[in-house]
Parts: sequence; structure tokens; C-alpha cells
Amino acid sequence: MHTRGINFLTTVGYRRLAAFLTALVALTALPALTVLADTVVVYGATGNIGGKIVAEALDRGHDVIGVSRDRSRLSVDHPNFTAVEGDVNDLDSMLQVINGTDVVVLSVRGYGPNNLPEETTNNRSSLTFIQAARQLGEASPRGIHLGGGSTLNSNGQLLLETRSAVEGTEQHGLAWGHWFTLQNYRATDDVNWTVITPSGGYIPDGERTGTYRTGTDEVLVNADGRPGRISHRDFAVALVDEIERPQAIGRRITVGY
Repeated sequence: MHTRGINFLTTVGYRRLAAFLTALVALTALPALTVLADTVVVYGATGNIGGKIVAEALDRGHDVIGVSRDRSRLSVDHPNFTAVEGDVNDLDSMLQVINGTDVVVLSVRGYGPNNLPEETTNNRSSLTFIQAARQLGEASPRGIHLGGGSTLNSNGQLLLETRSAVEGTEQHGLAWGHWFTLQNYRATDDVNWTVITPSGGYIPDGERTGTYRTGTDEVLVNADGRPGRISHRDFAVALVDEIERPQAIGRRITVGY
């Protein structure tokens, strides 16, 4: 009896093992599942924020194209990262880079001649993207442009109008360049765009918490009544969240703690 019981259990065990192996072979014979990832272009990929946007997008499985005038500065070592040379202010260059992609992130900064707002990199690149998007038509990628906090309202008043920056200075040119950029997008009805703006300043070396708040045109304030600053890493989280789950197509949003 004892021996027959062992033989019976052994037989049952072998049958179960054989069934498991058969199922395993069948599974391995199935075609591999393909994980689809949006192709995200990042202008300003070598910058403090742009670099974190690249890292966040790669960590989430996206294919990323980093763009710089000097390709050698793009040293990201990742199988889903491609470094290309390009000029964010040049239409032909932008068309060559963004054609066939899904999202274009413009994380740029730069002054122009005489510090004029219309000559800033933000203003010029927004006009370039709008023109490129119109040429590509329905095949155009979505544009997400990083905006400036001074274009927000505080208690209904535009912060730009409360600042004391002197016309002709770099600070004045950059701040109003962000305003020009926002108005360029708002004047369109045929371009897929979002402007994302920090509420208050950045915390450059802050942690990635994965939490933040969103708003529209009014500065987000914390419990102390101060603007809700945000780390570079969490700003990148918010931006890639917007790529994956669009909530603000055709408008501006602000993010902060």
C-alpha cells in the first residue's frame, strides 16, 4: 500500500509537470508582445530641466530624440535615446527632426539682440514650431513648451506687470519673451499645443516625489500663502504625465507643490 501510494503520487506529479511544460512551450511559441512608446523630441536636452525630462521619458519607456546644435554635448547612454543636431529656430531643421514623431518638448532659453522679447529663443522657437506644425498638417506632433512663471496671475493681476525689470535688460527680455510665446500659441486654432509653467521658482536639486498640483493661469500657493515651487524632477514628472494623459491641449497649465 505504501509503495503503491508513492507511485500514484509520483504519476500525478509527472502528469502535472508535463502539463506545465506543455503550456510553457506554447507560451514561448507566441509572438513577442511589442510595447509601443511615443517618440518624444526634446529641444534643450542638455539643460538642467531638459535633461531631467529626457531621463523621465526614457524611464517610462518612451523613445527620445535629444536635439542640440552640438551633438557631442548629448551624452545620454540609453538604447532608446537618439542624439541629433538641430536648430530650434530654423524651420527646415525642425521639420527634418520632428517629422514622424509624436511630441515635441521645447525646453529652451536664450537672449536675443538688444534683449528684445521678440528675439528670445522662446518666442522665435514657438513661431518656428507653429509654422512647422502647419506645414505637417494632421501629421504634426503635439508641442509642449516650457513657460515662465511671470506670465501667471496673482489675485487676478499679471505678474509681469508687477515686476520692476528694466526694458532692455536680459531679465525683461526673457520674461516678456515667455509672454509673447504664450500669446503666439493662443492665437492659433490649428496647432496642437500646451504651455506648462512652474508656479513660483524651481528647486533645482529637489527630490522626485511624483506628487504635484496643477492649475491654469493663477499662481498656485501653499498653506503659507507662498507660490508653490517645484523640483526639476517633479516638473519633469508632470510634463511626461501630460504627454501620456493629455489634460491641457490648446491651453496653458501651471504645476507646483
